[in-house]
Amino acid sequence: MSADDYSGLETDQLLDLFTSAAKQVGTARWHVETLRELRDPNAKITRADPKVLMPIAERLRGIVDSLRMHGVGAPIERMLRDDDPDVRATAAIAFADLAPELANAAGRSAYVGLPTDKVLELQRRARKMPPERPTLAEMSDDDLVARFKDAAERESGTHFLDYLDDPADKNLQNEIVGEVRDIMRQLKARGLLPRLLPLLASDDLTVRRQAATACLRVAAPQAEAALESVARDGEYPDNIDARDALASWRTNGLIVYGV
Repeated sequence: MSADDYSGLETDQLLDLFTSAAKQVGTARWHVETLRELRDPNAKITRADPKVLMPIAERLRGIVDSLRMHGVGAPIERMLRDDDPDVRATAAIAFADLAPELANAAGRSAYVGLPTDKVLELQRRARKMPPERPTLAEMSDDDLVARFKDAAERESGTHFLDYLDDPADKNLQNEIVGEVRDIMRQLKARGLLPRLLPLLASDDLTVRRQAATACLRVAAPQAEAALESVARDGEYPDNIDARDALASWRTNGLIVYGV
């Protein structure tokens, strides 16, 4: 179906049709179930019949074309923030060029179970680098501990960036990981690693993982338990990094060079 088939409809009617079709197509649902299947080949996945989906997808294209002809702005942003992940994911694909930053956040939010604005906040947080001064060596003990948490939270935010479309995002992640390790070394030099122990209970899995890694030499049982929880319950890449940290520690007694 083409935009001509919907030419007589008002914007609100088109938005209702878009929402209904997006829920039927189930873009986010398909993505999440595919990941489940990759992790567990025995998982029972219910696949929609392609013969059923194809006419819905074609109808959706016509609706999208008609919405574009209406020149809508704010209504599309509302769809990118919709409570339903399938609506957000479909809107992110259909209208990425109209609101690139918000669409990127909406698409990623749909697959991780977070609201669009939360992912947008995390993305922006990751890209906001700290001031050059004071340096780590110049910071007070309290400020250095706070900086560790801040850097680990920014690393967590990089998991929502787009490495494929923007290679600079991967460079940013590497830079922040390097910063976290530099802070670890400075904390060790001052005998402050035990002050990271409260972070082993952090809800942010990246913060928990990095704090646990730093604390392996000063509180091995607690640190190992925290890493095991991330390896068991965390999402990629935190779960893989936690497993690697445990394997390195248990096999070779290695953490991060200089810690």
